[in-house]
Amino acid sequence: MNVTEILAMSFAGGAVACYLAAGSLFCAKKSRLAYIAAIVGWCFNVGIFIQNWYINGYPPFASMYQVLGDISLLFVLLMVFIRLRYAEHGQLAPYFFFGAAIPLIGTLFMDRNMHWSLMPALRSPYFVPHVCSYVLSYALCAVAFLIGVVGFFRKDRSVRRERAMYLILRIAFPFMVSGLLLGALWADQVWGNYWTWDIKEVWSLITAALYLCYFHARRVAGMKKYAGLFATLGFFALIFTFLCVNVLPNTGGSLHIYT
Repeated sequence: MNVTEILAMSFAGGAVACYLAAGSLFCAKKSRLAYIAAIVGWCFNVGIFIQNWYINGYPPFASMYQVLGDISLLFVLLMVFIRLRYAEHGQLAPYFFFGAAIPLIGTLFMDRNMHWSLMPALRSPYFVPHVCSYVLSYALCAVAFLIGVVGFFRKDRSVRRERAMYLILRIAFPFMVSGLLLGALWADQVWGNYWTWDIKEVWSLITAALYLCYFHARRVAGMKKYAGLFATLGFFALIFTFLCVNVLPNTGGSLHIYT
């Protein structure tokens, strides 16, 4: 293990510890200490981002290792936005803190290849906005999923919790759709076609459709009880789109798998 890998692991480990501490402290009604721990963790997280950008010379949104670090970086920023814009949902902070730790825990157990060449197809003006749109939506969907899971195990289906989920997903969905549309424009630029029925494209569409079903179900009296199911299926489809497609054998010749 070289110096850069040791530094990256130190940053990730420090951020994970701080994020977990922040979530625990907030649950223990020690919000001031929780926010301090979250800020320190976020600074460690920024260190990973800067290191990746410095080593490779491009915005670090290309490899799975880089993107997991980016997603983690967004949770605290999104929590601040929710706290300032929707003060009544300030109690959601622990979901963002614990959520921020999960992607970084994943990076501790994967290949930390710090040098990742940017493929020709990724050298596009659509590269950063496409990835940013998706990582924003994914981070928010993860928080909504955590809210739902906690409510399920606590047997708590309160109106307040359901409204919090709806708020988070309402913010997430436009970013998800933007990512899908930007991806189509990007595909036309580099592959000459807006849509190729690539496995990543198909599952991205399935994910968006399931979340659209969630919004529809919430507004139809007879289907409201199925809204949570659609949100859960949407998150599982999101995970499959984001992670599983990349680790499956590329038997279909997916153009989205570069490794």
